[in-house]
Amino acid sequence: MMTQIDFYTNVANPQDFACRLAATVYRKGERLLVWLENQQALETFSNRLWCVGDTQFVPHCTMTADEAADTPVWLTLSLPDTLTHPVLLNLAPELPDHPEHFSRLLEIVGCDEASLAKARVRFKAYRANGYEIEHHDMSHK
Repeated sequence: MMTQIDFYTNVANPQDFACRLAATVYRKGERLLVWLENQQALETFSNRLWCVGDTQFVPHCTMTADEAADTPVWLTLSLPDTLTHPVLLNLAPELPDHPEHFSRLLEIVGCDEASLAKARVRFKAYRANGYEIEHHDMSHK
């Protein structure tokens, strides 16, 4: 089965949206891997997941933690070549080397020109490799 790529564009607050998206994937009962740029980004995102709403949190840990097998959401700074996983939320600056290792891949695009330019490059790369891309314009959400 071919990986589905979801682009969420015109997102006013990408960090908040990423947390809500992680919570949505979790509520649907899917396993999620969140790929982050560096340790500071990982810790910041982890802290946000503990308080997504007033009364909810998203159970998560790093991919290498002892409790990872029993935790639905994993945070990581690198993607192992051999890992296959249901959903990848890509918050890292580059494209994954093996998008085919995921059933769905989620990309969040802010409203600024730098985010849009980066998204265009990613979109073209995915399309060139034959991936089906779903576009969600969040400007009116």
